[in-house]
Amino acid sequence: MKKAFVAMLSIMLFASILISCTKSDSKGETGGGIVKSTAAVPDPMGEKVLLVAGGPDDKFGASWADYGGFLKTNLFRRLLMLNEKVEPVGKDLAKEFTVSSDGLTYTFTLRDDVKWHDGVKFSAEDVKWSLGMALKSASINAVFSGAFSKIEGADDWKTGKAADLKGVTVDGSKITIKLSEPVGVFQLVMAQWPPYPKHLLEKEDPAKLHLSAFWEKPIGNGPYRITEVQPNNYAMLEVFKDYYGAKPKIEKIKLQTMTEDKIVTKSQANQLDYMQVMSLDLVNEALKNPAYNAYPVDIFFDRYLQANMTGADGKGNKKIADLRIRQALLYAIDRKALAEKLFKGQAELLETKIPTRMPEFNDKVVKYEFDAEKAKKLLKEANFDFNQTIKLQYYYTDQQSVDLIDTIKFYWEQVGVKVETSLMKGNLLELIYTKREYDFLYAGLSAMALEEAYGLFHTDSPLGMQVLGGAKDKWDPLIDELRRASDPQKRKEAVGKLQEMESQFLWHMPLFSIKQYVLVNEARLKTAGIFGNEWTNYDRKQQDWELKVK
Repeated sequence: MKKAFVAMLSIMLFASILISCTKSDSKGETGGGIVKSTAAVPDPMGEKVLLVAGGPDDKFGASWADYGGFLKTNLFRRLLMLNEKVEPVGKDLAKEFTVSSDGLTYTFTLRDDVKWHDGVKFSAEDVKWSLGMALKSASINAVFSGAFSKIEGADDWKTGKAADLKGVTVDGSKITIKLSEPVGVFQLVMAQWPPYPKHLLEKEDPAKLHLSAFWEKPIGNGPYRITEVQPNNYAMLEVFKDYYGAKPKIEKIKLQTMTEDKIVTKSQANQLDYMQVMSLDLVNEALKNPAYNAYPVDIFFDRYLQANMTGADGKGNKKIADLRIRQALLYAIDRKALAEKLFKGQAELLETKIPTRMPEFNDKVVKYEFDAEKAKKLLKEANFDFNQTIKLQYYYTDQQSVDLIDTIKFYWEQVGVKVETSLMKGNLLELIYTKREYDFLYAGLSAMALEEAYGLFHTDSPLGMQVLGGAKDKWDPLIDELRRASDPQKRKEAVGKLQEMESQFLWHMPLFSIKQYVLVNEARLKTAGIFGNEWTNYDRKQQDWELKVK
């Protein structure tokens, strides 16, 4: 059945047959490919608990590599908060902050009424300790590690030459951070990066902090605390009575452990109130229940194939080391047809890490239009071993992604490449960056800033070094130039150079830019009507949310 589907899909793509959605009389087109039921919205039903995704596997994920999302915004707070214009100027744990005129000194005055969920008072020492741990962490977002590496004394602290992090000082509730050079997104970082509780984690090995037993039932300082955990099933959150901010109206939240392929069954049973969805097909299936509405959100979200340049043993991946092999495999995929037909109405073709709709996109870069004959020629020139098998993995579980992987496999087989595909299951950070049992990974990136698009390529990214190996003399100077820049034109010039560099490496082979949807059960839930990038920390005005269930 799968082979028949792939063959049929490929024939349709090659023939450029236009496919239209079948609509029943009870459906209405709302734009952007979304088909909304026109049936009456049902009365609210079920228990008075907010039902969302994001439940634990064996444990919860740490919050410095995968830093945002619904749970982590409710569990941990940041010094600053994004406002409705996505500007990092809102105050949160910090009640005041100043930035020096040269952009090198940041001073934050912290609130004195913040407590961790175990009742211990939050302090500036938590922030200082967390910054030090973050610099030594093996699992941290590349934008965070890049920004913190510019704190004065960071290198000496990381290498053990210094017993203290020179650029961070504490005076009561005031914490001052001095940088060795400007970091254009430092303020944004402080609106996304959450400090951890020092008193609970200070004895942990920084390199293994993300694997700590703490993450089985983490303790934060946000509006909700975790009260119950059933691994690989669900977790319960309740309002934290000592939370310093506006108290939420919704008392309880149930975090359900679920994959994207369960969205439809959960929505049909009204067991999901709020969730971000990256598959338009899943959205439209969920919308067959008239209780639901979907809100499209244009975000900086890329889908690409990540090359495992270091190999499973860390000694280099000879199968794909030659750039011509990676070029050939990209030429072999009809990405434009896939975007138009498989991701109808949702995806735009990517030529670089920067979406073509963004003003920073460099239109002069090398473009990889579908050319199977050129792919075959490049493979031959590179002396590619056609007896070996290329391992292609993915971690998205929706049918749309499965179909995409099968179709990419089909394309590669048409140019003579043997392909083995498999779904990643388990701790994704560990599987992607430590075990690395793949040659290419179908992956996605939601970027908070331009820096994040290229952060893995810098040698100060522990995760990037594990899978890509780094090219210090090539990538680092250009990424550092972008990090220093705050002027929009200078940032555009810097990211333009980075895009030109991409074709010299193809560590990330660009596929599509994808639109995000926020799915809401409006029969049960009234939100504040603010929807943003669900992978970031932004102000949803969640204290105003209400459940309609009596």
